[in-house]
Amino acid sequence: MSSALAMAQGNEEHSEFARNGFYIGGGGMYALEEFNDTGVLSFKDSEGFNFRLGYRFHPHFAIEAEGERVIGFDLKQATLDIETWTATLNAKVFALTGRIQPFGLVGIGAMTATADSSLLRSNITETGIAARFGGGADFYLTPNWLINAEITYVAPGGDVDDLDYVALGGGIQFRF
Repeated sequence: MSSALAMAQGNEEHSEFARNGFYIGGGGMYALEEFNDTGVLSFKDSEGFNFRLGYRFHPHFAIEAEGERVIGFDLKQATLDIETWTATLNAKVFALTGRIQPFGLVGIGAMTATADSSLLRSNITETGIAARFGGGADFYLTPNWLINAEITYVAPGGDVDDLDYVALGGGIQFRF
């Protein structure tokens, strides 16, 4: 009898962390450049930030809109800086529903990149499609507050198709 009661309490505990509802969050990230076709040019990795608004519609599934800003990949050989904004609509799949929830995600959206040269006093802005995929984990502090860690690969296409990067991030979220 007591083991059945413990199992019921365990299931109830999991449901408060995996309940349906909206969430909002933000955090910091570090972008490791994986640029294609740069030849002898070398860029520095960059810091940035992200924010997200999502809805968990099932204990194991959520959908979210994510915005991410990379503050600037600097060219090591000259005065050139590439800044990006990436917005994706992500689908998330949660493997577990307790206090620690590992997840995988895939997303599709767009990237806008601006290349700015202070030496040439010019800048170029281009936009293209972007895909995001990766994974991470949510760590619940309370039923409403959590911290997260994730790693994603951003693969743009079109006019910005050479600007791939790996995002290593962490942040805080609030579940409504």
